[in-house]
Amino acid sequence: MSAIPSTPIYPDLEQVCYLQHQEALFEQAKPELLKHYLGEFVAFEAGQVLDRDRNETELAQRVYRQHGYRDVLIKRVLAQEPQLSVGGAFTHTSEV
Repeated sequence: MSAIPSTPIYPDLEQVCYLQHQEALFEQAKPELLKHYLGEFVAFEAGQVLDRDRNETELAQRVYRQHGYRDVLIKRVLAQEPQLSVGGAFTHTSEV
């Protein structure tokens, strides 16, 4: 039998709400972010950019070193979010 992990697998409601709030603030600030950080990853909290980098991993490591390991929204600043799709055997693309 395997032991039950001591840390939860899923984020708690407080974390989810916090990150949703940061995401909403990010979207409000997006016009300004696009002017200064287009194509870059930003660490964003409380309406402010904490740091930025073209490399997401390096940004995360630096932010955690400087601000401690905690929840921070890290997101790429893009004019339009990529539209993801999954094709497969049941994907219909044209009339037969």
